[in-house]
Amino acid sequence: MKPIRTVLTLLTLALAPQLHAAATPAADDIMAKVDRVMRKSYRTQLANVKITTCKYAQTASGVRCTEKPRVVLAENAKRVAEQGGLYSEKSLLIVREPASDRGTSLLVYEYAERGKDNDNWLYLPALGKVNRVIASDDEGGSVFGSEFSVETTENPEARKIYEYTYRIVEETALQGRPVWLVEMLPTAEKARRTRYGKVLAWVDQETYIPLKEELYRNGKLHKQRIQSDIKPVDGVLMAAKVVVNNLTTSRLSQMDRIAMRHNTEVPDEFLGQRALTDFSFRERNLARFRADLKQ
Repeated sequence: MKPIRTVLTLLTLALAPQLHAAATPAADDIMAKVDRVMRKSYRTQLANVKITTCKYAQTASGVRCTEKPRVVLAENAKRVAEQGGLYSEKSLLIVREPASDRGTSLLVYEYAERGKDNDNWLYLPALGKVNRVIASDDEGGSVFGSEFSVETTENPEARKIYEYTYRIVEETALQGRPVWLVEMLPTAEKARRTRYGKVLAWVDQETYIPLKEELYRNGKLHKQRIQSDIKPVDGVLMAAKVVVNNLTTSRLSQMDRIAMRHNTEVPDEFLGQRALTDFSFRERNLARFRADLKQ
């Protein structure tokens, strides 16, 4: 009879592959949790954001702007709702500065229904009219002239997980954190409605927040998205800084979330087209939101 220690050693070696496999979640499970963290960990969100955009050049000392940066200060309110296990979202972003663009607003409706495209409306005070925004259009899909876009492929907070297939490429490290590198490929239906053929996401193994993403168009790396300064706000983990780098045009945008609140009152009626054009209605609600953000 073999010694008990020898038998246990052989048993451990035999089970090692199964134990290791069980320790690594499936790619679909990882991205489902990313979806919960990014989109479903709160009911409402208020935020003051600063978006800085410029063309840049690489130098020996790093990256520098080659033009005066465009800086936009904006107020954002959003609301998330569950419908049969799927989630929809309404979001309104309103410019405060520069003064020349004050009141310019973007209203986005993300629908839970499969196969239903999101609706996006842009209000331009100078023209006094509301225009529909096409997410797949390079220029029209831009958020206030920045490298942030209304297309869901570019925004992990808005993607619908059933529109992609997933594969773990490797386990590695980023920003000093253990991460899964996950490859995301659009389904055949999604591929007809997006400019991107592949997304690579470096997902933090503890927080399930994508720390970095690379978006590929026509087989070439087109944009990079990096999220950092992750911290809890009202019990919700959020990245306070998000940078999008367009490698095709050498333009870079950085969004700083200056102030945030979660799960405070945001009336559903505020997140509608009336808030785009009715100044008094909009300001009454924003005054209350600003008071919440100061708490």
